[in-house]
Amino acid sequence: MRFKLDFITGQSELNADYRRYVLSFIKNALSQSVNGNLLDRYYTDTHTKDFSWTMIVSKPRFTKEKFQFADNKFSLVFSTDDGKQTGMYLMLAFLNQKNRKYPAEEGNFIMLKNIVQLDQKEIRGMTVRFTTMPGSSLVVREHDRDSNKDIYYSCEDEGYPEKLEQALKTQAEMAGFSETSVGSIRLHCVTGRKVVVKHYGIYLDATIADFTVSGENRILQYFYQNGACSRRSIGFGMLDIVEEG
Repeated sequence: MRFKLDFITGQSELNADYRRYVLSFIKNALSQSVNGNLLDRYYTDTHTKDFSWTMIVSKPRFTKEKFQFADNKFSLVFSTDDGKQTGMYLMLAFLNQKNRKYPAEEGNFIMLKNIVQLDQKEIRGMTVRFTTMPGSSLVVREHDRDSNKDIYYSCEDEGYPEKLEQALKTQAEMAGFSETSVGSIRLHCVTGRKVVVKHYGIYLDATIADFTVSGENRILQYFYQNGACSRRSIGFGMLDIVEEG
């Protein structure tokens, strides 16, 4: 399930750390729907969220502190496989926020004006060339247990294709796919551009990527609908299909 939220803003810019505003908006919407039970369902622990999203704007421009765009408006595109009715719950929560001002910093605000359900593609083959959606990028990370810190990798790092393939396999394993299904995943080609993204005051290495991967088509469909790699529910990893091979 894919759908788009159209917003207007009080100013033609947001803080460069804009993902935290979007996450705050999502949590607020969930807290006001179904007696707050949806917020508990998705944010009471660290379990993996089964959705991804990206922000789309016209004429984006980043400064050190600001994310600027044209026309005082932006859109958020959400994607989920909806096996747990996540798309329905999110849309229900967002519908209740239409035409309500949600405050941002320095007197700015965002206001949801429209919700549109989008067409979703169905993968039938065993090999797909994916690309990250506009506004999105892949976050590939490893957790160092000794230092209790996350290490982030980009396409400029040695061994990145192997790191990306392993990240996809780990994600599929955590999603409940069998060992045989996970073992079918193969990364064949990846190209990309490194980006450094501000998130909650820290900077993450990520990759605007174009990559070809093979595997069972239901796993490929899962990546398409839920996003790929880490930090998907906070605005990373959303994919579109370039072609099937």
